[in-house]
Amino acid sequence: MAEAALRLRVQHWALAPAGWRRGQRLRIVMVADLHATGFGMNEARVAEMVSLANAQGGDLIALMGDYRASHRFQTRIVPIEAVAPILAGLRAPLGVYAVMGNHDWWDDPAAIARRAGPCHSQTVLEAAGIPVLANRAVKLGQAAAAFWLGGTDSQACFQREDRRDIVGMSDVAGTVAQMNDSDPAILLAHEPDQFVTVPDRVALTLSGHTHGGQIRFGPWAPVVPSRFGQRFDYGHFREGARDLVVSGGLGCSGLPIRFGVPPEITVVDLS
Repeated sequence: MAEAALRLRVQHWALAPAGWRRGQRLRIVMVADLHATGFGMNEARVAEMVSLANAQGGDLIALMGDYRASHRFQTRIVPIEAVAPILAGLRAPLGVYAVMGNHDWWDDPAAIARRAGPCHSQTVLEAAGIPVLANRAVKLGQAAAAFWLGGTDSQACFQREDRRDIVGMSDVAGTVAQMNDSDPAILLAHEPDQFVTVPDRVALTLSGHTHGGQIRFGPWAPVVPSRFGQRFDYGHFREGARDLVVSGGLGCSGLPIRFGVPPEITVVDLS
């Protein structure tokens, strides 16, 4: 996997979002876009990522979707049944929570055929003890440190029958509606394009999906899988009272090559 097999970094972001309680410290460790496969991101490599993520001392670990590779250049398929037990080794005081990505849906013809979840990856992760937030919100923390954690489903699950566009299962509004008090809120959304529909009620949105472009020349990535181009390609973004962090992720999609954007574990410190 070229550069991905050689370098691995921990990328830190320190934020004070407008909607977050001042002085409330929270460390979130993001594991995004594993795309596990036989070369470059095999079971041993996934276990290495788990160890590195645990070593960051996160209060919360967020799994951001796309757990298995689906590109045509795989030397060996690594099924979600092999990945999930390894990810079950993640540990954090406030828990480990996952969302689904578009490739998790595309990997499940049965879910696509019935136009409904849960997709197979969700079922396997939940069986391994990892809660999946598919348009669902939960309350975490205690008393004055309580907050909401929501997660949406993918916004690119299957094509319409006339094949004119992609249909998603994401429900930002419905997920936020479950956050029924004034405690601050964090949203996990695999695709950062969802950020444009996130209300100010949410202090921070976390996303993956783009791989930072996967191939990048300084600030420019020739291909970003987003209808907004490079608007939300990688890193920290603030629009009005809303904050977004997009992880560069770990694996590859399309081609087994990363250049200019090494694989990363992403750590977000809130205060």
